[in-house]
Parts: sequence; structure tokens; C-alpha cells
Amino acid sequence: MAVTDSNWIHWLERLYDLRRSKVHTHESPHKPVLLLAILDLLDRGVLEDNQVPFNAELDSTFRRFFAVVQTQNDQPTIELPFYFLSGDGFWQVFVAGQSEPLYRKGFAGGAHSAAQLRRQSATGRFEAGLWALMSDPVARHQLREALIARYFPEHHDRLAALSAEARSPGVPEAQEPALPPGRDAAFRRTVLELYDYRCAACGVRVLLKPQMSLVEAAHLIPFSISRNDRPTNGVALCPNHHWAMDRHLIAPCPDSRNRAGLWRINTRRLDDRIEGQRDLMSLAGRPVIPPRETMYLPAPESLRWREEQLAIAD
Repeated sequence: MAVTDSNWIHWLERLYDLRRSKVHTHESPHKPVLLLAILDLLDRGVLEDNQVPFNAELDSTFRRFFAVVQTQNDQPTIELPFYFLSGDGFWQVFVAGQSEPLYRKGFAGGAHSAAQLRRQSATGRFEAGLWALMSDPVARHQLREALIARYFPEHHDRLAALSAEARSPGVPEAQEPALPPGRDAAFRRTVLELYDYRCAACGVRVLLKPQMSLVEAAHLIPFSISRNDRPTNGVALCPNHHWAMDRHLIAPCPDSRNRAGLWRINTRRLDDRIEGQRDLMSLAGRPVIPPRETMYLPAPESLRWREEQLAIAD
């Protein structure tokens, strides 16, 4: 299967923007968990074509993944995402004996119960373009990584371990160097949205449209070192502060009072007597402007790496 940049960007953006119910700041994990469960069934060879039956195998797989991410009052009700994922436009549910999908725009009916879906032999189908990616083992691995990075970064290792345990011997594991075209675009879009297109150092925000923003998505630990594209390894910065951070003139560092960190400067390389360097030096001790969701605050290990590099930089 040929995976093009445009394919990846299109589908990553769709998967990064699932419609989820929200209670206060907590968003339902059900839809991304359902997608992880289906990817898992594909890995194990349980699914072979674009027909996902609502059955006990899918339910038990869904519950395994759900148990990892479950918080607050979340309940593993698989019938809800199985039905309401249709609202995201790339999934349809059909029942035996009917040619029309169960979910239709303008249709007043609600989700069926689990018992009804089983009794009616309900199946789900993906849009052909997404199914083509999901059917390829390497692309499937990359889709899984993207879903975990977007929705469950704090549970990455446990979810990845569940997927590795379930992989059948005949299904190859994707090699680490095989990365999706469009990876950078997905990382950029996620980080900039989380920081509301605002520089985490100076607060500048210039947004003409999502594709034309002044700020950039910067890796805290460079991807070439960490292979880490999770949002918690990123921060939004204007070009000036991105340039300065990558040259270890400034760094977001851990702080016990501010979970997003504090900016520190390299006093060995910056001089406030030089006019062009005063703005950088004025960052010293300022809090890092945080993302809008606390679960995506910069990872402590990423902040510590920046602090270490600042200390050893010439």
C-alpha cells in the first residue's frame, strides 16, 4: 500500500479530532479505546475484512484497554462508541437485514443497547481510505502510536505493552525507523492546538489560520534522540525562542511550584549589556505558559533533559 503525505495528514487530523462527550475537563475515552481495540483485533488476525462484528471478542478487547485509561466514573460501555463513532464520519454501523446504516444525520434514534446490537448481528465498517491504512501492519502500528500520543500519553507504555502482548507470531512488528509521512504535521497540529497557538515563552499569538501561525511546535527532547512525538514532549514557541532553546541559550526547567516549569537562561553565553540579548535574559524565572489541558503539561523528564543541556552548554 502506498502511504502518501496527504493520506497521513488527512487521517491523522481526523483521528486527532474525535467528537467526545465532556464532563468539566474530563473527556470520554470510549472512542479512541474502541479504535485501539479494533487495531488490536487486526494485529491478532481476528479481523480480516472491513466488517467489525459487535461480539464478545471485541467487548473483551475493549475492556482490556479501557481498564488502563479508566478514570473518574468512566464505565466500559462499548455500545456507546460503537454507535456514536458514526458521528465522526468515517464509520458506519449496519444490522442484519438492513441496507441503511443505523446512524444517520437527522435520525432521532439513539444508541442501541449491547443486547440489541448482538441480537441484530451489528457490524461496523470504516471508510475505505482509513481501512486501507489499518490493513497494513506498519501503518496500523503508526496509527496506534498516534492515537495513544493524542489521547493517552500518560498511559503510553502500558497500552503499547498490551498491544505487543496480543500480536500474533505471523504479524510483523513495525520497525522503529519506519515512521509515517506526515508525522511532523500531526505533532505540530496537536502541540499548537494545545497551546492555543501561543508561545510558551513570550505569549505572542499570531494566527491567520491553522496552517499560518507564527508559533512553531518544538520538541523538548529532540526526536532524533527520544523518538518521542507525544504532546508532552513538545511546547509551542515563536521562532526566536525556538531558535534560542535549541541552541541552549534558554530552557524550560522543572520547578516544584509550577508544573509547566520555569524558564532559565544560560548566563555564561548571554550578556544583558548587549541589547539584542536582553529580551532573552528577561525570561529568567518566568513560568512556562502551560497548555490548556493539564494532562499535556511538559513531561518532567523532558524538562530535566533541557535543564541538563543548559548546564553543560558552552
